[in-house]
Order: sequence, then C-alpha cells, then structure tokens
Amino acid sequence: MKKLYLVILLLLTACESIDIQTPAGTTGELLSGQRLFGEEVAAAPAVDVLALSEEMRAWVELKSAAVSTPTSRLRQLLRGMIEDGLLTLEYDLDLSLTAQETFTSHQGNCLSFSLLFVALAREANLNVKFQMVEIPPSFTAGGELVLLNNHINVLVSGVRSDVNFAQEHVVDFNDAEYNGNYKTHKVTDDYATSLYHGNVAVEALQRRNYREAFRQLKRGIELSADIAGLWVNLGVLYSRNNQFTLAESAYKHALTIDPRNKSALVNLVNVTTYLGKDDEAARYEQRVQRYLNSNPYYHQHQAQRALDSQLLDEALREINRAIALKDDEHQFYHLKGLVHYQAGRIDTAQKSFLKAQSTARREDIRKTYARKLRALDGNPG
Repeated sequence: MKKLYLVILLLLTACESIDIQTPAGTTGELLSGQRLFGEEVAAAPAVDVLALSEEMRAWVELKSAAVSTPTSRLRQLLRGMIEDGLLTLEYDLDLSLTAQETFTSHQGNCLSFSLLFVALAREANLNVKFQMVEIPPSFTAGGELVLLNNHINVLVSGVRSDVNFAQEHVVDFNDAEYNGNYKTHKVTDDYATSLYHGNVAVEALQRRNYREAFRQLKRGIELSADIAGLWVNLGVLYSRNNQFTLAESAYKHALTIDPRNKSALVNLVNVTTYLGKDDEAARYEQRVQRYLNSNPYYHQHQAQRALDSQLLDEALREINRAIALKDDEHQFYHLKGLVHYQAGRIDTAQKSFLKAQSTARREDIRKTYARKLRALDGNPG
C-alpha cells in the first residue's frame, strides 16, 4: 500500500517575530479556483460521513436491544464489533472512508474507524465525541502533503466503572499511536468531516486530479477553516501548478492558524527560495531548526537513531535533552533505560524503567513496564 505524508502536529515554543499575515484579499482568491482552472469552482458536495445504512441500524439493534445502561451498551457494542471483525479492520493509513464504507469493506485508517464507531455508538444512544491526539511528528518527513487524520479516536462519556463513579473511556483503533502521554482535545463532527474531505483531497492530489483535490479542500475549509493542514495542502496544489505566489499565501495562512506548523514552514522555505526571497527563506529555515531544537520528541528521535547505531553517549545526551524539555513522558525514561542497559549499567537502567512505569498514565502500559522490571530482576512471572 502506498503511504502518504503524515500531518505534523507541533508543540508551542517561542519564536522570533516574523510577518505571517495572509495578504489582504488573498483568501478569497485562494478559494475561487480562478487562477487554477480559469473559472470559479464549487466545493465538493457535502458528505454525511456518519450516515447509517439500514443494515447498520439492524446490527446495532441486534447487539444492544437487550441492555439498558450505557456501560452495558458499550460492552455489548464492543463485543459485537470484535465478533464481527469490526475492531480488526485492514488498516490502511491512506484510506479515509465514511462510516458506511468502513462497515461494508472492513478497511480504513483511524479516521475511518472513528467515524464508524461514532455512528454505531450514537445509534446505541451512547454519548460519544471525537478526540484528537497530539502525537509526535514524523521527523523524517519534510514539507509537501500532510495526511490529516494524524491521530483521532473516540471519547465515550457517562460510562460507570462502579455504582458511584462515572468516567470517560477512550476507544482507539490504532493503539500503537496512543501510547505516550500526549495532549488531547475534543473536536466537533464538522472538524472530523473536514479531515475526511482533506484526506480525499490528498488522494486526488496523488492521482494528479487537481480539480477534484481543489473541490475537496474547499469543502473541508468551508466546514472548518481553522485546520492548518487544509491550507498547507492547498498551497501544495498551487505549487504543483506553478502558482507559487498563491502557494506562499496559502502556507502563510496556515501559519496564522498554527504558527509552528512544520509542514507550512518547510514548504515556505522552498517556495520563497524559488521566488528569490532568500532572506525570508533563511528566516523560515531558522524557525524550523529552532522548532526541532525545542521539541522533546525530536530529541527522542535523535536518541533512538544514536542508540540504533550504538552511539550510547550521544543517545544519552539526546534523551536527557528530551527529558529536560518534557519530564512527564514515560517513553523518554524507557529509552534512557535502554541506553543504560546497552552500556551495562543494569541498576541505573532499572531506575529509569521504574521512572517510566510511574510516569505512564495508562494502566496497561504500567503493567507492561512491571513485567519488564520483573524480567530484569530474573523473575518473569
């Protein structure tokens, strides 16, 4: 399966003042399509990504009709999805499908699954919302396209763990991307639908169907204009059609939404260089480097690379920089423990693994660390 580029979510860090205002009047021009196609181009048709088929409604009725409490309905819904293979979909990062399409094909990415689960759960009268997870960026990627589902899951509210305590539960399709102490925030249905249109646009861009890509991006922006990745991809569309000044405007608009969006910054380095704005390109390049230096997950990435090459002193320096920037991420202490273990410092490694265990927020991850610690002590039980 082909792989698209991951969206890059960035942490808030200080940066120098630089003009990132979208030129007056440019936004309307960016969304007209006139410069690309010689005419005004309408947005793609609206898609109800959460619509249920009669088969889906019957499925929910079958799985949840006999239970009354939210806790029981959630349990029955998840059990039914496991039994019918809906929690073991064929994962494809590139494939964003509606709830109906995902139910039928058993394929999709985390956005596809989240759309499916929200649709089914609401039919079962559960209180669910979409939740974005600020996973670390892919530091091996540069600019160009971003895939917008980055990581989205579902938050279920009002489910009781006992008679007196109600809590929120996270239902997540690609659990491997949700194993860190990452920030999360709830988003609206329109936001999730915008992600869908944005990813369909990426698929069209990959096929060089630029008109369809534009229509999908325009629909996504009309639904949620505050998603920086939509504007980045609009800039890519203009850049690929040699409209570099408008591409620059689109990237700058992305930065008015997210001033530290790495894809927008890297693309701006490229387009301003092409336009002969060397001083401006250099300033954007400096911002990219400052972002990397202040991002703890970048130093984790560098530490892992050094460890893989058995450069243990360098790995230790990098992971200590990560911890200095963010001291509540269990993955950092785990990696530090691995460095010490490789260096033969078993007692020091154990202390790092204990710190990783105490820092982890999820119970299943803490249990995993407990097993590793028992194995380190020679007691794998």
